[in-house]
Amino acid sequence: MKINLKNKVALICASSDGLGFACANILSSTGANIILTSRSASNLKKAKTIIKNNIKRLGLKNDVFTFKVNLSNKISVKKFISDLKKEHKIDILILNNGGPKPGDFNSFKNIESFEKETSSITFSSTLLIKQLLPGMKKNKFGRILNISSIGLRRPITNLAVSNASRAYLAGLMVGVSNEVAEYGITINTIMPGIIWTNRQKQLTKIDAKKNKVGFEEMIAIKSMQVPSKKMGGPEDVGYLATYLCSDYASYINGQFIAVDGGMLGIKS
Repeated sequence: MKINLKNKVALICASSDGLGFACANILSSTGANIILTSRSASNLKKAKTIIKNNIKRLGLKNDVFTFKVNLSNKISVKKFISDLKKEHKIDILILNNGGPKPGDFNSFKNIESFEKETSSITFSSTLLIKQLLPGMKKNKFGRILNISSIGLRRPITNLAVSNASRAYLAGLMVGVSNEVAEYGITINTIMPGIIWTNRQKQLTKIDAKKNKVGFEEMIAIKSMQVPSKKMGGPEDVGYLATYLCSDYASYINGQFIAVDGGMLGIKS
């Protein structure tokens, strides 16, 4: 099975590292033109170089574009979308973010601050969907993926903002998927489990300190919680994302698919 996304344009949010980068890099091997976003110009430059080299190695001629944007800032997001629409027609949208700062609900002094933190994640995704869907409907093709977490199925303690924002986006994605399915657009959610990214390293350090064990020991403990006895890699998410963006997945819509080594199969 060979996936061909030649001439398609894929926008991948927060894609200079981690899950977003893995999705972008693997998608580039299908011939799709890639749009990377990040807060860091230097990280964008590094990511673009790696992906361009991958494209060259494969003998392809697709391109890579970059946008420096803070997806947590409403003004920045609005300007980004305005500039984006002037230059590109988006066929594929992958929603992704680095994850909010850990903390339980009780740690917020007032509801306004909690709402603000949650909105910093949900606003950019909601606006991107709203602004890019008309073009997809017109072209009778579109793929929207939401990179979420298994915390969507089993909320994770000490990640209150993450739990709330992911639940919001999950409901939005399913509702919209039903509205636009007849236009050849699919909208699905990927739920990564314990995937070894910089975000996971941060959480593992916090868990190690909380449990008074060493960092390496905490890695081993987390790995043993997974039926496959190992953490996943960003590419595990990237391969599924690429498949869901292809014509082979045209009848998969409004779904929540875990990439977790079997963790959600364990009864709590």
